[in-house]
Parts: sequence; structure tokens; C-alpha cells
Amino acid sequence: MTDNEIIKKKEELMSEHWTEDLHRSLQDFHPDVARKIVDSMDHHDIYIKVNLRHCQEDYIADYLEYLWDISEDAYWRHISISLDTEVGLLWSDNMSHLKRLCTTRIPEDILMAVILFLIDDERNIYQDTEAIGCILKAQAEKFDRLEEILSYIKCLNLKDESDIINQVEELIKKEFNYYFF
Repeated sequence: MTDNEIIKKKEELMSEHWTEDLHRSLQDFHPDVARKIVDSMDHHDIYIKVNLRHCQEDYIADYLEYLWDISEDAYWRHISISLDTEVGLLWSDNMSHLKRLCTTRIPEDILMAVILFLIDDERNIYQDTEAIGCILKAQAEKFDRLEEILSYIKCLNLKDESDIINQVEELIKKEFNYYFF
């Protein structure tokens, strides 16, 4: 498939706002072509696919799970963009994306995005806070990243830094209703 054909296929796939069967459509292509398509997605393309969620949450989670197999770079870009406090965390039937955030040493920029989600989330949805806490707990305990987490918070120079550090430390100690690891 030529680059122009790949661009045309990508445009067709992006024309739909819903994510419903995107991973299945991508599976119809050779993995190298699917990888080129998802690697070429810009912020806007990704935002639409992961944050326009109206009854699409399970499809989005399936799509993210598929991405892991074809392009880890695209997967992490999608995860980063999905951590949007105005939309909230993505909740789905399988939660494989949150399991991966708890069972994999996540890239530094994703760890920072998780911390910023906690800090910036003014909606204070208990379920989202617990899930973020579960991610931070896993990163701190399984991957020995507590100092990295605290150091990042300190470098933000926030006026409520000590409150945020206390919140993170409490979340790391906490037993959760949800466990993704």
C-alpha cells in the first residue's frame, strides 16, 4: 500500500467520530499499515477517538488494547490524551488500559499525566481518584517510583504541595475497592 493510499484510508477511518469498530477496521490491514495509520494520528484525531465517549467506553478500551499490540508509542499517546480531567477516566468492561498502567513501568510522561490528572481533577469523582491512586500505588510499590512521584510534585511548585503529597501518600497506603494489579 502506498503512502497516499494509507493517508486516504486514515482519512476514511478518522471521518467517523465514534470509535466503535476502529480496532476491527485496523485489523483488516497488514500490521505495518495499521501501525503507520495510528502512528500518524495527531492530537485531535486521538482526542476524538478516546474522549468522545457517549456509549463508546468499551469500544475505546478494546481499541486501546489492540493498539498495545501494534504500536506502543501510539498506545501511550492515546493513554496520555485520554487522561483528561474534563472527561474523566475511561471506565469499561475490561479495564485493560488501567491494568496496564498498574502492571507496566509506565513512561515518565504518562506518570506525570497521571499525577496531573489527580491534581487538576476538580470533579473529585471518587471512582476516578481511587483508580489514579491504584496506578500511583502500583508505580510506587511495584516499580519503586515513590521518590520520582514526590519529586515531580515538588517541581511543580504548587501552593498546596504538602496537601497533594499527603493525598498521594494516603492513596498509596490505601486499600481500594478497585484493584488493577
